[in-house]
Amino acid sequence: MKGNTVEVYDTFAEAWTLEVARVLITAMTSELALGAANQFAGAAGSSMIGSAINAGIERAAFPGETPDGRPGVYVSLAHIPDNREGMVKEIELRVALASLVPTVTIFNAMIPGPETVSVNLHEKFAMSKERWSNKDTEREVAGRLIAVVPTTTGEFAYEKCLDVSTGGTDGHFVCFAVNAASAVAAILAAKDALQAFDGVAPMGYGLEQVFREFDYIPSLRTEIEDTKIPEGVGSVLNLLMFGASADVMAKAMGASLNAAAKVPGVLALTAMNFGGQFGKHKYFLRELMG
Repeated sequence: MKGNTVEVYDTFAEAWTLEVARVLITAMTSELALGAANQFAGAAGSSMIGSAINAGIERAAFPGETPDGRPGVYVSLAHIPDNREGMVKEIELRVALASLVPTVTIFNAMIPGPETVSVNLHEKFAMSKERWSNKDTEREVAGRLIAVVPTTTGEFAYEKCLDVSTGGTDGHFVCFAVNAASAVAAILAAKDALQAFDGVAPMGYGLEQVFREFDYIPSLRTEIEDTKIPEGVGSVLNLLMFGASADVMAKAMGASLNAAAKVPGVLALTAMNFGGQFGKHKYFLRELMG
């Protein structure tokens, strides 16, 4: 298949099921909100190489979109379904770390639609006693029950209950380009396209160069018998992402693929899969691009 002179392989991206949480972090200024979001997401690009959780920053909140009327940033976090306990404990730790950034409040921000379970982080992990020495209080903001912790600059606050989607998935695609500049530009454009879809985040920074898959490394093309690198490809880059539902993930992947295909120097778009043995979800690239 050809589109904008870019070949789109007749294949699918294989994806596994994830449980996904989504929060909105607000602060006195947009800079503080983004700083807290970066600290909250942390080094969480891939649990496959040791990260405790997958996470990514979605987008800045629009004016008037936040419950407290302040600047905000959306962050999503995810892990495999059989590790919910570890996932919510890691989120609790990140809530505590976010308390170090001044004027921050953390709200539950799950999108409508997905099946969810509610977790009361505050009660589950006895945060009043274990984290705040019983000095915290509570208030209601826009109908939400908020824990309020006194700090040196005023207060830190967070919504006590968090919704976790039980039907999220990961997603990805692979870009073949003439050089690194084109590959990076294409994946950055694809990453920007994700911001139109609430509940979808890049996994960590999102741009992944793979060191384990030797058959996808251009400089090893002549050394690897079953190389996947076509003639003329000088750079390969992945976009890793995840979403709170399979439906929103598919729509976001389609938009990101179309964005990447428009960048000069992109030769082909493909995806990695293992014949359906790795994950039950299959996102067919040509179908996604419409």
